[in-house]
Amino acid sequence: MYVEPFIGGASVVSKVTGPRLGADLNPHVIALWSAIRDGWIPPVNISEYEYRKARNCQDVDALTAFIGFGCSFAGKWFGGYARGNDAKGNPRNYAAESSRAAVKKRAGLVGAELVHCSYDELSIPDGSTVYCDPPYAGTQGYATGGFDHGKFWSWCDDLTKRGCKVFVSEYSAPDGWRCVWEKQVNNTLDKNTGAKKGIERLFTK
Repeated sequence: MYVEPFIGGASVVSKVTGPRLGADLNPHVIALWSAIRDGWIPPVNISEYEYRKARNCQDVDALTAFIGFGCSFAGKWFGGYARGNDAKGNPRNYAAESSRAAVKKRAGLVGAELVHCSYDELSIPDGSTVYCDPPYAGTQGYATGGFDHGKFWSWCDDLTKRGCKVFVSEYSAPDGWRCVWEKQVNNTLDKNTGAKKGIERLFTK
């Protein structure tokens, strides 16, 4: 079985075939992708008024999740109403772009089991292939309580002892984990600080 404990934008789990189990600690993430999987189509127009209203309520439902991520600057959870122009100088419709992108992932999510829980609460069968994309060390982690990277890597070690093939996307890893892929990327921060470069790596044992 393929297992992804931090599905986030569902970019990876939606490209995997066969039995799949995806989870995320953020209930909005699971609400959104469960709805997309089941046939919901997000709106293609979201006004700034609708954005502010959703930000103030922050209900755990697919629409709020779509607005909070898909209509925000750089996809950051209610990080500011996204606005701007395309390369030709025409106003961009971020809601329409995000809606199309989300719907494209539907076919890859059909049949996937999606669960709202922490990575260490997820029931993972022995021998599974597990891909983890946790909050990177040295960057902003979960909004509440932070993220215990030492505990996470110990959990990964335990999975390998159960016959699981574990892959972790990170900047660095403890001794015993080897890098099998790396790429320089621009990590967008926010509309004020812009972006910085980093080397994303994929580790396994």
